[in-house]
Amino acid sequence: MSDYKWMQKLSKEIFEKKYMLNGESGPEEVFKKISEEIASVENKDIQKKVETEFFEALSSGKLIPAGRILANARPESEMKNYNNCFTIDIEDSMEGIYESLKEDALISKMGGGVGFDISNLRPKGESLSGGGESSGVISFLKIFDQSAKTIMTGGHRRSAHIALLDVSHPDIEDFITIKQGEKNGELTQFNISVKITDEFVKAVENKADWDLTYKGKVYKTVKAEFLYNLLAKNAYTHNEPGIFNTDAVSKYNNGYWAFKMDRVNPCGELVMPPYSLCCLSAINLSKFVSDPFSDEAAFDFDSYRKIIKTGIRFLDNVLESTDYPLDKIKDFSRQWRRVGLGFTGLGDAMCMMKIIYGEEKSVTFAGEITKVLRDASYEASVDLAIEKGSFPACDNEKLANAEFIKTLDKDLQKKIKTHGMRNIQLNTVAPTGTTSLSIGQNCSSGIEPIFALQYDRKVRTGQDDNTTSETVYDYAWLLYKEMFGETDVAPDYFNTTTAIDAYKAIDVQAAVQQYIDHSISKTLNLAPGTSFEEYRNLFMYAYKKGLKGFTTFNPDGSMKGILEYSEKAEKETVMRHLAPSRPKELPCEIHQIRVKGQKYIVIAGMYNGSLYEIFVIDDPEDVLDLSKFPEGFVRKTSKGKYDLVMANGPIETTMKNFTKTFDSPNASLARFISMALRHGTPLQFVIDQLNKDTNFSDCERGISRVLKKYLIDGEEVIAGEKLCSECEGKLIFRDGCVVCQECGWSKCS
Repeated sequence: MSDYKWMQKLSKEIFEKKYMLNGESGPEEVFKKISEEIASVENKDIQKKVETEFFEALSSGKLIPAGRILANARPESEMKNYNNCFTIDIEDSMEGIYESLKEDALISKMGGGVGFDISNLRPKGESLSGGGESSGVISFLKIFDQSAKTIMTGGHRRSAHIALLDVSHPDIEDFITIKQGEKNGELTQFNISVKITDEFVKAVENKADWDLTYKGKVYKTVKAEFLYNLLAKNAYTHNEPGIFNTDAVSKYNNGYWAFKMDRVNPCGELVMPPYSLCCLSAINLSKFVSDPFSDEAAFDFDSYRKIIKTGIRFLDNVLESTDYPLDKIKDFSRQWRRVGLGFTGLGDAMCMMKIIYGEEKSVTFAGEITKVLRDASYEASVDLAIEKGSFPACDNEKLANAEFIKTLDKDLQKKIKTHGMRNIQLNTVAPTGTTSLSIGQNCSSGIEPIFALQYDRKVRTGQDDNTTSETVYDYAWLLYKEMFGETDVAPDYFNTTTAIDAYKAIDVQAAVQQYIDHSISKTLNLAPGTSFEEYRNLFMYAYKKGLKGFTTFNPDGSMKGILEYSEKAEKETVMRHLAPSRPKELPCEIHQIRVKGQKYIVIAGMYNGSLYEIFVIDDPEDVLDLSKFPEGFVRKTSKGKYDLVMANGPIETTMKNFTKTFDSPNASLARFISMALRHGTPLQFVIDQLNKDTNFSDCERGISRVLKKYLIDGEEVIAGEKLCSECEGKLIFRDGCVVCQECGWSKCS
């Protein structure tokens, strides 16, 4: 059984190293044994039929089980854990904490990652019943971190962890700033996320106070915006914490009458109550595209629906055939039968259909794919309930009244109310890194776009320290080269991570999230040179789009990525960054200023909430009165030609080709400022330069006053004088002024 076709060497090597652990001769034998093991829980009269169905799905590469299933699910395997991750609870007592530490160790030893919420633990300084004071949540996290470093999961790797803390907990500031990447090396076995609420976001928007409380006692009151900026700043610089949107998660909890979904697994794709597990598989979307890279390319939805139903049955059987690390997890999982079927290869499937990832068509396609996943999964779970019985804790009436269930087709809702379901929740999108690289032949991972079309890796030859170079290709790109001949020029629909606008990537994720009852593991890769101002706005944009969680990777931050496009040069060089493409229309704000009696009009164009460009109009005769039009939009009509459409409520007026009609000697200055803004130069540096003696016209200081209005409140000063002259405290921006955080000294323009 060794005729399985590998398209590239790396995929074969990883599969053999990670998943051929039980003496198999090739991948087909692995799939045969997995199918036999997972079908063994079926009734004898259909067992062989189901086993064949599983084998066909696995050997075709259409259904890809999660790593623990691939590695362990064999009739003769000694390691019978088939689930990747689990959640536990931590009680606020010394006994409870150490009981949880024991549970954590047992799960890690069995090969699972662990997630938990630490919001119930008392804050630093809180009195203890036996005397003394609590050392706070961070101190206990460090104990769990050290334990995770010690235990090798399944004898092969260290356990992954994630901890969540509520944004109102008194220790939240320490929690937000504890992980600073390679700068301090803290909590290296943990991901961390902050649980935010609609109430908190409203307080941020209203610049309101925010109480830090524990069991009703207020420990401290801060500005909500201060916490938000602190969170965004640490995530921007050190890539953590992520955010967990508590209210978005709670709204779509199918088991709302019995438990809260207040924690996640380490990669964030499953939102769950304590003592739950991740029972995962993914469908490879790239396997369902016919006539790839042609105008006739199409997605085979009929075959896709069949594999979805096979996948739900497969995962439901995993719950019966697996061992469990704790009786609490076994009991809870068997009561509710939670599974997570998702997809991978979305980016490759889009390329094969000539769809550009991030464009409007891709958002529609992603939503369509996921809606079918949802509908077919829920239909399959109802059919299994009719065949095998619903999950034991099922209350048909209450289940049918769940908010997510109400988004289903009316006929399917009626079936659920009549028959219940086999599984409480069904769908997710997991990262699928190693499985997509091996079985998926290096297809794009999960919901992610293509990372890179190809890259070179060094491979040891086995002789001394000698190495050779080997090129690794993205699956779709390799397929394209095989179909059309060797080429280094990719069509424009081969859109890779760094070329995709961050807001458009969030739009794709939001289109998928609306049909996913769990969550999505997605790391938003920021473009090099992304400013903090842009990043801070991304945080809020993700929340507004309804994402349940949000995590990013900043290549300019303190942590190096696992994957990089090229090795770092021996000498540091200046990075050149491409700006996001300008839409045809950009909203703008219109400012009128005077400098030495001369009137100027400054038009500030905004892109996704960030300052993108400016235009300057000279009005020496003082004939233009735009005071009634504080805003509008700038429309690009052709190369170098722009119309200004001014608005005041329902009233609009258009100034045609205004940059030429009102040609300004300051036009060059405006173009250079715009170039700096759209290519990511920090706004403070631009303002700092405008306030220096220059050879520009007299209006530069006036322009700088306008630009200062767009500085983010709470952002640290990074240009000019950074420390207060009175007390040497840190200076920040607030309401257009420079303010000292320590003594309150301020200076306004």
